[in-house]
Amino acid sequence: MDRICRDLGIRLLLPLWKLDSEQIMRAFIDAGFEVIIVSARADLFDNAWLGRRIDSEFVRDLQNFNSTIDPCGEYGEFHTFVTGGPLFKNHVRMLSGEKILRNGYWFFNISKFEIR
Repeated sequence: MDRICRDLGIRLLLPLWKLDSEQIMRAFIDAGFEVIIVSARADLFDNAWLGRRIDSEFVRDLQNFNSTIDPCGEYGEFHTFVTGGPLFKNHVRMLSGEKILRNGYWFFNISKFEIR
């Protein structure tokens, strides 16, 4: 990133760099964002984690499940979808989806949702 930004004449800003991931996640949750897990590495997670809402219970369960997994998924352990929050006019509510295993990753293929 440093080289690309330098080559483009862009100043690189990394406001979260070296901050504690658990504190970042808790601040995100406390700010009112709604987030679900939509993809996870199959060698680390089973498909029960897909569609799960990220909240304080998630952070606690993740720590108890495997303390080496970054709470923000910073190393590609899982990926998320923000379904709502204080910056959004509407929220997305997942109604149904299919859990698919492909190339070593679980994916939550959302098939039905509503905007509220």
